[in-house]
Amino acid sequence: MEFAEPDTRIQVAAQAPADPLFDKQWALTSPIAGLNALQAWDSSLGRGILVAVVDTGSRPHPDLVDQEVSGYDFISSSSIAKDGDGRDDDPTDNGDGCAGARSSWHGTHVAGIIAAESGNAMGISGVAPGAKIVHARALGCGGGYSSDIADAIQWASGG
Repeated sequence: MEFAEPDTRIQVAAQAPADPLFDKQWALTSPIAGLNALQAWDSSLGRGILVAVVDTGSRPHPDLVDQEVSGYDFISSSSIAKDGDGRDDDPTDNGDGCAGARSSWHGTHVAGIIAAESGNAMGISGVAPGAKIVHARALGCGGGYSSDIADAIQWASGG
């Protein structure tokens, strides 16, 4: 008796990463309201994709150290920027809280949701852990001006 079967390419299916907070990331895994990330990661991890985050900038974070590329600070007001100058090539988040209010560090938070390194046994996994983040800082102490935000969007989109 002889048999024939197609010679198809087989690949290992994505497995849940060893990040301690992955099981709490319901948006990546919930079959009802989630992204079904494990199945999506079988097709793509986002490698080769550059995502601009127009927000408060970036703080050093171990889940993002290899995920970020050079960005820019578009805040024209030194008092809003809280960095002693206006626009420059340093998108570091100096805090958006004013007069003793707590800062949100929102730009770093958003960057982590998008591209936090996956499978490194710390923190969370990003939706696209193979993508790179470019920060376009446009928000600081108390927010920011729409003109700075518009310039950041234009720069981030290649204008």
